[in-house]
Amino acid sequence: MRERDVQEFLAVSHAADRAELAEQLVKRFGQSVELIAARVDGEAVAVGGCMQHRPNVVTLLFFATDGFPAAALGLTRFITRVLFPEVKAAGAHRIECVSHVEHRDAHRWIEMLGLRREAELKGFGRAGETFLQFAWTR
Repeated sequence: MRERDVQEFLAVSHAADRAELAEQLVKRFGQSVELIAARVDGEAVAVGGCMQHRPNVVTLLFFATDGFPAAALGLTRFITRVLFPEVKAAGAHRIECVSHVEHRDAHRWIEMLGLRREAELKGFGRAGETFLQFAWTR
């Protein structure tokens, strides 16, 4: 996982370090049918998907390795041309996500996916970190 992703996920989890975070992510999402892995030459470089936590509202979850740039274009196309249209056709009227205020690369990509920044969430992380909320709404 990219270092910035580790910092972001640690800020919103109970994990003490990278190893514990990995264990918690596998335990929580390892068998999820809502998440997919992007692979380059057979190696996973990103994991993500849309999880429905409220009726017709889905939360985007995503993390990647340093190998993500090799899959970025194809994954962006898949999300914008297949995944999001399917989610919307299934009735979603909102796709949302949060991201650590300093994870600027992620913010640019989130906006490329069609979500717009809607709020600054001060004190959102466990140590008081600021996060940004992004969303697409019908």
